[in-house]
Order: sequence, then structure tokens, then C-alpha cells
Amino acid sequence: MTPPPAMVSIHEESFGQLSNGTSASLYTLTTPQGMQVKITNFGGIIVSILTLDKTQRLADVVLGYDRVSDYEADSYYLGAVIGRYAGRIDKGQFELNGHLYQLALNAPDSQLHGGKKALNKQLWHACTAQEENKSSIILSYSSPDGEEGFPGEVNFTVKYHLTVDNELIVEYFAETNKTTIINLTQHSYFNLAGHDSGNIHQHKVSINADYFLPMSEKAYPTGEIKSVTNTAHDFSKAKFLAKEIDNNDDDQIRIGLGFDNYWLLNENAIAMNEYAAQAIDENSGRRLTIFTDQPSMILYTANYIDGSHYGKNNVQYQRRAALCLEPQRANNKEKGVNIENCLLTPEQPFYSQTRYVFDLA
Repeated sequence: MTPPPAMVSIHEESFGQLSNGTSASLYTLTTPQGMQVKITNFGGIIVSILTLDKTQRLADVVLGYDRVSDYEADSYYLGAVIGRYAGRIDKGQFELNGHLYQLALNAPDSQLHGGKKALNKQLWHACTAQEENKSSIILSYSSPDGEEGFPGEVNFTVKYHLTVDNELIVEYFAETNKTTIINLTQHSYFNLAGHDSGNIHQHKVSINADYFLPMSEKAYPTGEIKSVTNTAHDFSKAKFLAKEIDNNDDDQIRIGLGFDNYWLLNENAIAMNEYAAQAIDENSGRRLTIFTDQPSMILYTANYIDGSHYGKNNVQYQRRAALCLEPQRANNKEKGVNIENCLLTPEQPFYSQTRYVFDLA
């Protein structure tokens, strides 16, 4: 008799209590090959990702914490679902249909990543599902009209799927009863050598993009769309981050204290026919390849982590301990930086998918 196919297992356990007394859960997904992903329903946070290196040694390749209380206090957005709006909104203001909206401010003269109690600080409803080739965590949260200043009630769903092929697939859904704006992303900090292994200068990165968006001294896009050719921001061919990350002759590197810009993905990447971005740690052999249907990608090299946070296993995270690759809809080649890129209307629900493929280079 043919044995049943190996499945991705799911285990649920307590992840501790939040300050309001409610309890968070931690879900562990494990593939037959041993890859393991831990996700909590607080903030939709990816707590850990264990993958094999070229010697078959497992290591945790994302920054994070051991307790949900640490995530409640976290200011770096480690591993979280980001929204309603990923990124900065100058003065926390935007105009929509002739009305000026004032958002909650949680950064100097701006709103950052959705506000003080954004999606990353909410306890989401969670359920699980298993199929032959994947297992899933389905998270849902209803954001009321006016939350953090945004108009419209929005029902969010985020589905995390781990497949038997060691792919982590993230699906985003949103519906509203009133025209509003959203810009969702996943904010995991990756270090493919291991979360406790130092900086990511020796990671080799490529981004499928011919253009990027320069930013001003206040770290907002200037509105210019610039070719990556002959700039430090050319990742059309894989290169080590160390090559340019301290290039203070480059204004953008100086402003961001490293890499922290939008890249406008090429059409073949947006169609998901080719990857959007890839990172490789040659010492371990681990490779992360990202496919997304979103038009832009931020590469952020953890420039503001300062050693004040202790993560998993009491590791003191230092500057550039990881890199983030954040697919977003806020910018594209047709309209650049434009609020119309981010509209969510009652007539047109939002859907997006990003795939994270873990293998060996």
C-alpha cells in the first residue's frame, strides 16, 4: 500500500500575554525536509525561519524575540505585517476626494508604517488549514473606520502558506466600505548566515529593477525616477552589499546610513515570470529568492538598529544585522509616488502575493 504523502505539520502553543491581559499564540509549520517557520497572531509576525545550509545544518535566518511582550515593545517592526500604510507619510496628511485626512503621528512630523497601533500591534484572529502540499495560517483583522486616522472600515486577511518545497507564500487581502489607502508589506529582517551571526555585508544581493527613487534629506522620495546605471543602487547583477554600503560619496547612502530606497521592479518581475530580488550568503550556501506581483521593492539594511535590543537567545542586535526586502505598491514607473497607486475602494478589493523561496546557491 502506498504511504500517504508527507505533509507540512502545524503545532500551536501559547506565546505569552500582552499588556492588556490577552494571550497570543505561536504557530509552528515544519516541512518534511526540516524547514520550520514560526508565526504569531500578534502583528502577523514571522518569529523564526529555520533553513538548512550546505552542510545540512539548520539555522534561524530572521531577527526576532522569544516572547510576545518583547514584540509589543519593539520599535523595529521585526517580522511584522505592515499597514495600513507601509512607509512614511509626511506630516501624517493626505488628501482624498477633496478631504484632508490627519493621521496619528508616531515619528518626527510623520506617520510611519501605519501609526502608533497599526497592524503590527494588533492581535489577529487565526485559524489553520492543511492540504497535501502545504499548510497554512490564516490571519484576519477588521480595522475600524478612523483607526490611526485612516478613513473606512477595512477587513484584512493575511495567509501564510509553507509548502513541501520549502516555499513560504504570503497572500494579502483587503476589503473596505469606503475609499481609503493601503500599502501592505512584510517586514522580516533576514540574515542568511543566522540571526546571531553579525552583519550582512557579505550577503550578495540582486534586484530586478532598472530604476530607483532617490529620497530627500527627510527620507521622502523626491519625485525623481532615476536609472540605477552607474550608481551604488545598481543591483541588476548580484553584488556584495559591502561594495557600496559605506559609500558616503553617494548622497542616498549618506542620507539612509546605508541602503533604504524604493526600487521600481521590471515588468518581468511584476508578472512573476522572474524573481524580484535575491540574496545569497555564500559561506552557508543559503539563498533567498523573492517573487512578487507588487511594483516596487525596498531594500533596507537595518541601518537604525543600534544594539539597544536583545533578541532571541539574548542576542544583542547591532547595526546592519540583517536586510529587509519589502514588496510594496506605493510607487510605480507610470505615476511614481502617487496616492492613486494605493487606493482601496468598495468596488475593487485588494489582493497581492509574495513568494519566498529558500534553497542553496
